[in-house]
Amino acid sequence: MNDGAQQPEFSLARVQVVNGFLLFATPLAAGVTFSWSVAWAVLVGSLIANLSFFLLKNDLTKIMQGPMRAVKLQFFIKYYLRLSALAVILFLLVRHGHIHVFGLLAGLSTVVIAIVVAAVDQARNIYISGKEAVQP
Repeated sequence: MNDGAQQPEFSLARVQVVNGFLLFATPLAAGVTFSWSVAWAVLVGSLIANLSFFLLKNDLTKIMQGPMRAVKLQFFIKYYLRLSALAVILFLLVRHGHIHVFGLLAGLSTVVIAIVVAAVDQARNIYISGKEAVQP
């Protein structure tokens, strides 16, 4: 095996790049394929998901840099407050916002899609580097 080679780490920067691409591509595709009201819902959902992901990433970065015990309670309080605010916003959008629910769900899924794309790319890189290490 290749003892000196280190596997590349999973990159949150790659997830953010894919998030940025999906933020613009999915509403455009929804507008062309379905309607602009669906595209608006996809855009709103994608913005909400990306903002939530960005805030969570920043909080996790801060918690990993400091002493775990001191910031753990603060992290969980902020996490649950943000989750509660997200639930209220989504409730108000669906209940009173006249927004296309399936478009909103598609937009909220963009972060998950970006994580899956980055994970598949990472697995492909590991597989390719493993094949290269085995070959003479």
